[in-house]
Amino acid sequence: MRIPVLLFSTFLLCSATLSFAQNRQITGRAIDGPTNQPIEMANIFITNTTYGTVTDKAGNFSLSLPNGHYEVVVSMVGYEPIVHPVTLSPGDTKQPPVLVFKLTPSQTELNTVSVKTKRDPSWYTNLELFKEGFIGRSEIAAKCKLVNPETLIIVYDENDNTLKVNAKDLLIIENPELGFRISYLLIEYNYDYSSKYLTYLGYPLFEPMKGSKSREKKWQKNRLKAYNGSAMHFVRALRKEQLEEEGFNLRRLIRTPNPQRPTEEQLQEARKQLAIMGTNKPINDDHPIGKILAKASLPKVIEKLDTARVPYSEYLLKSDDNTRRLAFDGFFQVVYTGEKEELAYVASESMFRKRQPTFQTSVISMKQEKVVLDESGSLAEPLALTFEGYWGWEKTGDMLPLDYQPPKE
Repeated sequence: MRIPVLLFSTFLLCSATLSFAQNRQITGRAIDGPTNQPIEMANIFITNTTYGTVTDKAGNFSLSLPNGHYEVVVSMVGYEPIVHPVTLSPGDTKQPPVLVFKLTPSQTELNTVSVKTKRDPSWYTNLELFKEGFIGRSEIAAKCKLVNPETLIIVYDENDNTLKVNAKDLLIIENPELGFRISYLLIEYNYDYSSKYLTYLGYPLFEPMKGSKSREKKWQKNRLKAYNGSAMHFVRALRKEQLEEEGFNLRRLIRTPNPQRPTEEQLQEARKQLAIMGTNKPINDDHPIGKILAKASLPKVIEKLDTARVPYSEYLLKSDDNTRRLAFDGFFQVVYTGEKEELAYVASESMFRKRQPTFQTSVISMKQEKVVLDESGSLAEPLALTFEGYWGWEKTGDMLPLDYQPPKE
């Protein structure tokens, strides 16, 4: 069984705004909340970057960071994680205050239905489904390795037909194609089989791997390919109002309900009546119930693409302080013309309908009124935007840290 192409896929683009200027130090301590005793070897990192460290015997840590807005993550096995915002302003020359993190012992591992202690065959099946939905199925993602699957708590909830996953420790993912070892603090993973809707929340740390010069060269090439056309690339280009210059084509996508398709209520009632009739009374396409059920496979909505160029003023809000916000109604189709779809993506759309790869096409819609676009290429409110299509298909295996910068030509 495979997770089908997601109609809607929402994933975390963790917030961090980097200025790539002279670094400054942030210092702090991690202590046990009830006893105030220092915690050694607690993980301290800036989410979705390569900046990270661990605490020493006295619970102390220090990180050197450029100016910017950050989320500092503090994680330790047996404790609830802490996520704390930190801002290093360019005009502020004062030493940032010492941060003291009091960690609370973890009370529960997963607030859901009972957790299986025995790993039966269904656990391993669900593990593969989780890896497909979380790491992905792209050429890069397929070569990633989940080092410690034993830390996962995997539960299939029969009541609402969902797969729910949590973790007792940081997930370790090795990405040999991009040259990163990812430590991922998974907060929530929820896949609804009925609606084919996936959400996952978490905080990743990217640790660059070390290799030979030829290996480093390959990683740089693969990273640039992963960056081009990505959601991070899109946000950066949008902030600079250079979408078309960097290969993006944005148009309005108009969706209207399909008047030829029966409503869900009509389909449910038809199936109910069919069940009452039983198999002794076969129906044909001329039967009223047959006419309704014959239209169940029709698309729920009809799409029409408006080919007119959309002015930035209709969806990009600008402030004098260089803040940029995205705000629009309906749907946008975003096509990246610099690269075509992977064959695996084309195959995932349908096992029976074959076609040739076209340019990478995604659809975005707003779940909130507006969202701040950070200079790093992230969203200040990660779940404010819903991704469909190619961006919905790409997952953690194709992610890059927010401090990644493509080589200058």
